[in-house]
Order: sequence, then C-alpha cells, then structure tokens
Amino acid sequence: MVALQGRAADSWTKTASSRQGMDEASVAEMGKAHVAQVVAAWSDEQVRAGAAPLGSAARSALAKAVFGEMFGLGPVQPLVDAGATAPVTDIEIIGCDPVLMMMADGTFAQHQPVFATDADMVAWLQRLASQLSGDSSAHTYTFTRTSPHLEVELPGRARLSAAYWVCPRPRAAIRLQAVKDVDLTALRAAGTIDPVLEHFLTAAVRAGLNIVVSGQGQGSGKTTLLRALLAALHPMTSVAVVESVPELYLDQHPERHRRVFSQTALPRAQNTGESRHAAITTAVALEKALRSNSERLVVGEARAPEELLAMFEAMQVGNGSMTTIHANSARDVVERLVGLAVRDVSVGEAYAYRQIAATIDLIIFLGVEIDPQTRRRTRYVREIVEPTRGEGGQVAITDVFVPGEDGRAVPRSFPSCMDRIVAAGFERAWFTPAAAWRQS
Repeated sequence: MVALQGRAADSWTKTASSRQGMDEASVAEMGKAHVAQVVAAWSDEQVRAGAAPLGSAARSALAKAVFGEMFGLGPVQPLVDAGATAPVTDIEIIGCDPVLMMMADGTFAQHQPVFATDADMVAWLQRLASQLSGDSSAHTYTFTRTSPHLEVELPGRARLSAAYWVCPRPRAAIRLQAVKDVDLTALRAAGTIDPVLEHFLTAAVRAGLNIVVSGQGQGSGKTTLLRALLAALHPMTSVAVVESVPELYLDQHPERHRRVFSQTALPRAQNTGESRHAAITTAVALEKALRSNSERLVVGEARAPEELLAMFEAMQVGNGSMTTIHANSARDVVERLVGLAVRDVSVGEAYAYRQIAATIDLIIFLGVEIDPQTRRRTRYVREIVEPTRGEGGQVAITDVFVPGEDGRAVPRSFPSCMDRIVAAGFERAWFTPAAAWRQS
C-alpha cells in the first residue's frame, strides 16, 4: 500500500494549483475521487499483470485506507470516526499496546493495537505533524528529539497531545467531543440540572449576567455547560469567542448562533509548533472582539494570567460574558482566580479581589461522582454562588444554590441580581428547595 499511497500523493501534488481557494469539504471530496481513480487504475494494472481482480468491497477498503493515510489519521482514523456514533470522549494510545477508549460516562473500552511497533507510532506522529503543516496552517509542526511534544487540532473537533523521548514510550491522547450540540433542556434530561436550574440559568444568561463555569479537572462538563448556556441566547445575538484552543465551535451551529466571531490566540512560537503568523495573544484577540459589534464576549478558559485579565476586561463591559476554570468548589474559584492573576507581577491581590467582586455575577460549580467499581461518571450542578464586595477588600460569598442531601444544587438565597433574573423570565416562586429536582 505504501507504493500506491506514494503514487496517489505524487499525482495529487501535481494538481495543487487547481484546488486554490477551495474549502476543506470540497478538497476532501476531490481527494476521495482522486484516490478512487488511482486505486482503480492500479487494480487494472494488477489484473493485466496476471493478478486476481479485486472485488468492489476490497477496492473500496483499499481506497479508504489510502485516503486515510493521505488526508486523515491513517490507522487511528477508525477510532476517531467511532466517536461519531458512540459517546467516546478520549482515546489513549501507548506505542503498540492495546488502545483505551474512554466513554462519556467514564467507563473504558479496549481496542486492538493500531501500530505494530512503537517505531510505527513515532513515524505516524511525524507524518501527522508534517501533514498538518500545510500552507494554510497557522503553525509548522515538528515531532523530533528537539521538539518532543506535539499539540495539534484534528479534523472533526478533536485534539491530539503526544510525547516521546521525554517518556519511555510514545504516547498520545486524543480528546473528542462526545456532545457537539447541547442546550439546557438536554442537560435537564441528562440529569445535570433540574427544572429550577434550567429556568434560573436561562434567565441569568438572557439577563446578561457575567458567569464563570467551574469544575474539577477535565471531563467535569464545563465546556458542555458553557455551550448549553450560550444556546439560551437568541440566535441573532452577536457572540465573540476568544480561545487558546478551539472547543466551543459555535460557528458550526448556525441554527443556534447566526452571528459568531471566533478567534484562536496564536503565540509567536511555542513547543507545539512554530507560528507562521504574527503573534495574536488572548488580549489582542479580545481587543478585536470588543470592536466587532459583539453583544456577548466569551473567553473559553481562564488558565493563565493573560486569559484571566482578558476575562476581567470582557466582564467590565457588563453585557453577559462567560468563561470556564478548573476548581475544587465554587468558593475555591475565587482563590484560584486570585492565584492566577498574581502570577502577573504587575497585578496585586487587592486588584484581583476587587475585579472578581465587581465583575462576576455568578459562579457555577459542577460536581462529578465516580463509581469506584465501574468508573462510571455522574455529572451535575452542585452549587452556585454570587461573589460580592466584602470587608477589608475581600470577596463575600452569597450561597445562591447549595448542595442538597444528594449533593445536587437546591435554592438557598436570592442573589443581589435577582430582580434582573426575574425580569428575564424567572418565577420567584420556583426558588424554593421543595421545587428542586422534583420534576427531573
């Protein structure tokens, strides 16, 4: 197949000028047709040389394999494709070992090895780096001893993180999006929220509150909840998204979001690929977003001082900005944000506390229960708090929703912004512990 792949690649390269200006989907369709023609011609040559003819199924399988090597992920492509029909969230590959596939509920499935040797996996990663460094790419990727980490965005809303030379064996983790389109009604059906929370959060979003979504580590559902909150907006609401890594993909759902300005920060140089373009920091991207006639600003995740300060600036506009952050509780978010902010030597604790109290309206925390036997995960909103200005420059916390007997959020105290939430459609009568979760 290597020789056949080389023939297809050579002839494809010679016709590169004919594809200038074409979108990705059109290029892919042209690529499939090209590979099918090359495989058919090769099969005819084999028959003339005395070989047995290939059946249509075998020819189709061969064309799919060649196409996967040229345009897709080669032997890993079937695993990624499985995410389209099964709730796969993560794929873990270590050399030639069996592959682990993590499902959305936290359980694992094992798949046969996709590489015969560890060297085959390294060669695949190097080929992938080269393949993703095309003329239209923002980065030139390499995977060598001097650049032992590879962080790349893959087709189909997936992301790969790989390493070798700094660890005993080559390893790769591929993160997939098991839930690509979601709203608060779907999260209620899944048990993440109850009817009270559904109505409360819908009204909070429409009232233009600044919201931080938090949870413990990866897999807690922060991005999914953020996407569901944004789905509560009117489709004609103009939304600007600034991310260091693409995760929300609002522009791919025009039925929910007709006016989206999505930007990905591009560092000048990083261990995940040398930039071909001028540096575009999160702060610069946010500045452009503020000038784009956007009604809502979203900073995908606050993981560094620059992203956090950009988030503060977005929330100062006061039109309903949102972000996510890793934390161990809703209260922990405050200290986590302060800790991030002061990593910038120009920012003091007093300024960070003041910004949190002045700009953030609600902090949502997602809890995750993991069954020790099956590893099955259950995700739900555990608490919602309101940070306000306290004594001595500190942040005071109002418990809006607190964990009930089963850990799920139940109403406790009206936030100071309750009038705005009610004006956006929430019924005060719903705000009672007795109403919570009873209609889930």
